[in-house]
Amino acid sequence: MTKIILTCEDSSARRSNATMDEQLSQIRNQGIDYDMFTTPKQRKLAIGFIKHASLIFDLDGYMIYIDPVTMYEKSFTKLPKADLLLVTHEHHDHFDPVAIKELQDGGTQFVTNADVAQLAGQGRAISPGDEVDDECANFTIVATPAYNTTPAHLQYHPKERKDVGFLFDIDGLRIYVSGDTEDIEEMKDIKDIDVAFLATNQPYTMTPEQTIHAIEMIKPKIAYPYHYSDTDLTPIVEHFKGDKDTEIRIRQLQ
Repeated sequence: MTKIILTCEDSSARRSNATMDEQLSQIRNQGIDYDMFTTPKQRKLAIGFIKHASLIFDLDGYMIYIDPVTMYEKSFTKLPKADLLLVTHEHHDHFDPVAIKELQDGGTQFVTNADVAQLAGQGRAISPGDEVDDECANFTIVATPAYNTTPAHLQYHPKERKDVGFLFDIDGLRIYVSGDTEDIEEMKDIKDIDVAFLATNQPYTMTPEQTIHAIEMIKPKIAYPYHYSDTDLTPIVEHFKGDKDTEIRIRQLQ
């Protein structure tokens, strides 16, 4: 296991004076909805839904972008710059060099898997099981495995390529972003999850039935199917209707 340390010295060069409210106003002005969360240490976290697999985490003004792609947000120039960029794998609906360039400035950190780091010519490479310790914003991320298991679909996300998902621990608020994966055995080890984003659109990721299985393994308090394109999510919603342990939230993440 490799551990990457991100310090304030790495990112302080670009820290703006914008408040979180001002940043959220920029996000709203681009038509991006978000949900608010509070960590056990009373920090505010806004999770913004750009589309598909593109997400924004605004942690008290610290800006994290996951898989930003201009296909879904035509320009990122009107959004706050990134403190941290995270990319799960090389496919065009996850890795977009234009979006990366628009969000970066002198202090932006970029963490991704080895293939994307090579293609981009930059970034700190991680593999499943590696950990990122962000000392500047005080949270950790563990890279999780993400791959296909259905025999006819193995070419999309082969296990040996080491695509990743991300497991955040922010003051004890635990958030799992699956990346492009099926309901793999390793999900049994993903525990105590508050929020889970689960990719749902075969042949590339999970069927609704596989997403149901993933939720039953992970047992998150809140589950967001994402990356779902034109997939009918009704089976997931109906299966967990009235469930006291897991809330299904549907957002504009097609």
